[in-house]
Amino acid sequence: MAEPRSAVRALALLFSVAIAGGLIGFAWERFSYVRPVDPIEDVTTDDMLSAPAPEPGRPSRSPWEEGVLQRALSHFPPYPRGTRPEVLAADYLGEQSPIAVAWFTTQDSPDQVLAHYSGTLVDAGLPALGHRYNENAGYVGYWSPASKEVHLVSALAQGGETTVFVSSGQMQPLLEGGPQVPQWIPMHPEAEDASALNFQLEGATQHTVSARVPESTVTEVEAFFREDFQKRGWSVTELHAPDEVGAELEVRRGAVFGLVMLRRQVPSSEVMVHLSLTERLTAPRQGNTEETP
Repeated sequence: MAEPRSAVRALALLFSVAIAGGLIGFAWERFSYVRPVDPIEDVTTDDMLSAPAPEPGRPSRSPWEEGVLQRALSHFPPYPRGTRPEVLAADYLGEQSPIAVAWFTTQDSPDQVLAHYSGTLVDAGLPALGHRYNENAGYVGYWSPASKEVHLVSALAQGGETTVFVSSGQMQPLLEGGPQVPQWIPMHPEAEDASALNFQLEGATQHTVSARVPESTVTEVEAFFREDFQKRGWSVTELHAPDEVGAELEVRRGAVFGLVMLRRQVPSSEVMVHLSLTERLTAPRQGNTEETP
């Protein structure tokens, strides 16, 4: 019996958000984690979720990391020729769409990785679903109709090796509607296609918002964000004065700081809006992500 179309959409969606999280997460590793001196460490079933004594340059795993790894990895066996799995991120889509993502690398090709896990799922009697975008990227996984959870292995070739994302998440809320912009973040009243990505790591949360404002100018949109941020108690610094091409503002309030980047879509009169706000935390965030402390 074929899986419902929503299952295929859910797997494709989790692939997208896991890769998006990966691109943000790797940028944040410098802030949150110290990379190991020797990244090549074979994984075994025993050490996949264990917390061994820290190696030089590698801290031991925190309880938060252990929890994320348990959520992400417990649905798949370790890859026989991969590095030690590490936490990428968790719950960066908000409370309504819980997700946990781990990652590792291998010298094997994406096709080898995906073929291995496809065979593993079939041997376990699970309805494996997957897609190859090209020889460098693809995914395989399965959807649980009871829990509405998607469990996925995504492979992406880059830099002479394959990065593998192992993820588990609840995609149903995103299928019903994309992430909304939190109320505490200013947004132009005429903006269209506004969406937000809340990327949570231990020690920091990054809020990334994108939208477009049709039939407007960079000067008008910049003035709106400058005034609205200031009304909400933010300090605003001009990094790039508005011109025909774009503008940039630096904003800061308490533990939250970031950038407002505006770009005009030449030759149209549409202005693209990109906000990147970083919140430094002393502990993993608990509770509602709609409001800042």
